[in-house]
Amino acid sequence: MFKFSRKIVQAPLAGYSCAPFRKLAHQWGKPDFCYTEMLSAQHIYSGAQQRKRYMYKDPNEGKLCVQLAADYPEALAFAGKKVVDWGADLVDLNCGCPQPKIRKKYYGSKLLSDSKRIYQLILALKDAVDVPVLVKIRVDSYSQDNFNQDVAKSIQDAGADAVAVHGRHWTHDYDIPVSYHDIAAIKRAVSIPVIGNGDVTDVSSARALFDATGCDAIMIARASVGQPWLFEKIHQQLLGNHYEEPSIKMIGDIFLKHVQGLIALEGEKVALLQSRKLGKYYARNRFAQESFLQAMTQVSSYIELKTLVYRHFININH
Repeated sequence: MFKFSRKIVQAPLAGYSCAPFRKLAHQWGKPDFCYTEMLSAQHIYSGAQQRKRYMYKDPNEGKLCVQLAADYPEALAFAGKKVVDWGADLVDLNCGCPQPKIRKKYYGSKLLSDSKRIYQLILALKDAVDVPVLVKIRVDSYSQDNFNQDVAKSIQDAGADAVAVHGRHWTHDYDIPVSYHDIAAIKRAVSIPVIGNGDVTDVSSARALFDATGCDAIMIARASVGQPWLFEKIHQQLLGNHYEEPSIKMIGDIFLKHVQGLIALEGEKVALLQSRKLGKYYARNRFAQESFLQAMTQVSSYIELKTLVYRHFININH
């Protein structure tokens, strides 16, 4: 059976989960594995050119789970083989993405209405790859869909090695609380490991998810952006140990290393645009956050960004 060492996983995050992000998560937090951003199996199958950020695995990052969106078994099997060649240690079928443009293609959460199709897709992927196969799903809470039991059975019967369950319906925004009840029901319905996902931001929410659902591991998403040490912090605190967070100066240095990795991956111009999104997370709850974020919009080179970060994080007297 699929095993976890720390029982904490880095979730897939569109726009964030590329190699520099995952490398920092591994160095500072050591999750069991990290996810890529979602990739289209059809694009890979058709030979479409893939951006480096979707394909590249840093030699210094930990185990990598590549997440694929698909609706045809043949395309998924082909893509599964390809991503294993790229370095995937695990492969995940996305059955949870709620975005309309994804659902229109019969990808993501749209598959939840067709458990037979999910079964066929997983079976094809299992036959194609020799690494663990996971499936990430949403739940039917507060809806009339009633797909939880059928989907869970199809996932297990097809031979998936684990299932990650985001405890919200695909129509839910993040202001809707995660349904522990649904995650727990799926955990009871299958014998394969269940990864609980949703609203984990600290040790209290992590413990609550474990206790309420009986899940085998937890998945942390946006809360880890800008604080890659969160996995280690929660892990240590669950063990009853004290954890000393990095100093503000160290956080500034981590931020710069993140941007340096993005520059190496996609060039300075693209990296600087991405750094504006990252800045609000690295500067969360920090001194003069608003002025820092405003100044970031005026940055036009890495040298300017480095000067700004040093002024805000490094050369401080508080």
